[in-house]
Order: sequence, then structure tokens, then C-alpha cells
Amino acid sequence: MDTSLKRVESTIVLSLRRRFVHDPDRVWTGFAARELLKRWFPCDVEGEWKANAPLEFRFLDGEGDNLPEEDLRGEVLTADAPRLLEFRWGTSLLRCEMVADGNGCQMSFSETLDDPSEAARNAAGWEMCLENLAQLLDGEAPDEFAWEIWQTKFEGYVKKFEAEAGPQQGPPVDFSAAGESSDAG
Repeated sequence: MDTSLKRVESTIVLSLRRRFVHDPDRVWTGFAARELLKRWFPCDVEGEWKANAPLEFRFLDGEGDNLPEEDLRGEVLTADAPRLLEFRWGTSLLRCEMVADGNGCQMSFSETLDDPSEAARNAAGWEMCLENLAQLLDGEAPDEFAWEIWQTKFEGYVKKFEAEAGPQQGPPVDFSAAGESSDAG
């Protein structure tokens, strides 16, 4: 996994690149099929993956119960299966692009953040999510979420990103207790 940050005006773009041994159609299905998405992602996403469709994000283990409602809403901006999916989640813009590569595909995933202090936190979470997506596509059960694994990844990203993005914040206090039994990262 190749992870980087880039400053664009007043925002930070967090980018992750990962190669999958599956073709773009298979990876798209893993990303966009609601029942599969719930197995590797910490939210149930209600809505259709088509342009202009509204989305609602519901954390599976109640981690987002105290978040403002606007942080749990989004909208699909672009849905060009199996190549490009672009959507908004709260104030973040997420972009997932898949390009065929031999017998698999390269996924370029990015999140545009208004708050640079969230870069390490989100990078650790997205890395775990994409690892779980790969396991699911390989026919394996995704790993259960483990805070100690997330914490190790988070600390690595803090070291990597702090010089560019400034001090980094972890999850809200109520997330760690609620999420310990989650099946996704």
C-alpha cells in the first residue's frame, strides 16, 4: 500500500494506492454491493451508487451515535462502473478509481479532508478497510477490527504526516469502546 498526502489550497488530499489480484468489475462489486460493503467497511451505506443519489452512513457498532446528522450523510457525485466512484461523506470528498492491470487492477483511493489533523486517523482506518476488502475478495473472512492494530498503523502515519499536516488526532473517545467488536476497519 502506497499512502501519501498532498496539500491543495486549504485542504489535504490523502491518497492510498493498492493493487488487487481481481479485475475492476470484482473490486467494484466488493465496494458497491451493500451486503459486501458491510463486511469490510464500518458502516452500512444506504443509497444507490449512481450519480446524484443521496447516501446515509450508519456505523455498524454505534460508533457514530454522537456524530451530527450531517456527518452521516453524503451524495454520489460520479458512478462509472467499474472505473470510477466519487462521493461525498459529510464534508469529505472520496474518490475511488480502478484501472485494469494484468490479471488484477490498481485502485487509487483518495479522501479530501478539510481538517488536516484527521489524516493519520483516516489513513489507518482506510488501510485496514482496504486490507479487509482484499481478504473478502480473496474468499477469506475479513479480520475483526482490533484497536491495537489500528493504533500501530495510526502511530506510523502520525510520524509520516505530522511534518506536513501538523499535529494529528485519534478517534473521538467514544469510538474505541464502541468499535472493539466491529468486523471492519
